[in-house]
Order: sequence, then C-alpha cells, then structure tokens
Amino acid sequence: MKVTDNGKRYNTDTCEDLGKYDHHNNGNYSGSTHLLRAKDGTYLEWTSTNGQDCYLRDNLCVVGDGEVAELVDSLRPDEEEEARLAELGLIEIV
Repeated sequence: MKVTDNGKRYNTDTCEDLGKYDHHNNGNYSGSTHLLRAKDGTYLEWTSTNGQDCYLRDNLCVVGDGEVAELVDSLRPDEEEEARLAELGLIEIV
C-alpha cells in the first residue's frame, strides 16, 4: 500500500515492520495494524483488513511523535521486534 504525506511517498513494501497487533470481531480475525519505519525514519501505521469488520478498513498514515508511544504499547512484539524497538529507543527493557 502507498500513501503520500507532505510530498513524500511511502510504500509498505519498502518500510521496516516493527511489530503488529491483530484485530478481532466477535472472535474472528479481521485484520492487523503494523507499526512501520520508513527509510527516512518516519513512523507509519498500516492497517490491513479482510472485510470481517465493517468498521475497520485498510489504511496507511504517518504517525506523530505522541501517537508512536501509544501504538508501541499496543504491539505484541516477538523477541527480535522487541530488541529493535529498544534499539530505536521506543521501549526500555527492564
């Protein structure tokens, strides 16, 4: 998926995927939201859906600084993703 923001073109295929969380509707999987990092360091939120939830739709947008922390708190990272989030200073492992 691609989006243009302030004259910059972002593509999910060329961004680093830092983690995701899944959406469910009545117990059925309905899609995932990913935190992406573009080559220029910009963070993006990408939601990819399968049509199981009429209130959830595909979307790709740039995420502001305050929103990144909130999105990171929702992620369910594996160990590799967790290490990368810590390396980027988005989380602190204690």
